[in-house]
Amino acid sequence: MHRLSPSSRHPLHLLSAFACLALAVCALFPLAPSCRADQPRADEAAENLPDAPQPLSVASSEQKTGRGKDNTFLGLHVGPAYPLYANKNDTIINPGQHAPPFTATDKLRYAYHEQTRWAVLLPGLYSAGYGQLVDADPHTGSDLGGFGERLGLTMMRQATDRVSGDGIFTALFHQDPRFYRTGHGPYVHRGLIAVKQTYVRLNDEGEERPSFSGLLGHAFGSFLAMSYYPQESATAAIAARGFGTAVAGDMGSKLLLEFGPDALRLAFRRKP
Repeated sequence: MHRLSPSSRHPLHLLSAFACLALAVCALFPLAPSCRADQPRADEAAENLPDAPQPLSVASSEQKTGRGKDNTFLGLHVGPAYPLYANKNDTIINPGQHAPPFTATDKLRYAYHEQTRWAVLLPGLYSAGYGQLVDADPHTGSDLGGFGERLGLTMMRQATDRVSGDGIFTALFHQDPRFYRTGHGPYVHRGLIAVKQTYVRLNDEGEERPSFSGLLGHAFGSFLAMSYYPQESATAAIAARGFGTAVAGDMGSKLLLEFGPDALRLAFRRKP
């Protein structure tokens, strides 16, 4: 298998290092503390509040969207009832749930939290396994070592896609990376709404906008891969093909997020 010579890989290493540095700067910028002098400190504001009795209320963690049990599977809420208030790390916002507002910092934390979930291994293993069977790009060899290298490159590309498309670009474009599940109605209608969320996202005001963040994330992850793919696979045509594959995979994942909880809920229903 032909490999890049040290001299030919040098510009690619510079491009990869520059891109990683840009990602780090963009990620850290929203985390910088506010420098407004007129903003009161939390402890000072608390001292000015009068003591008052608090009404008794049900804890928000116990409130649900309706009747029934909140069944969960590996941290995924499958219903038929859901917590009334979604968690900031939840990928799915189910029908009737209140989605917490997302700041720029929240979006970055959400994107990084995605990389800690076991589910991120599934698309990586599938993509690497299928690529190994048909000898797709990137070409890393047909032995076990080649599969390990292919899996590592695939996970790196997908992680770059998620961190940029669900974190950095959502903060820059003020968009919401979460999936809003319909949950009820005709299957075709639900499927169309699910696929639509690949191309349309809500902004911070709850208005639909073209998914600049998600689509740019797919493009960024695919074209950045040219900097670390083997030379024969580091072409613009292969990067463009990877972008198309990423968009198609995104549509498939949206369908899984929409209908997956239904299938899991049936499994819970059949339990004795």
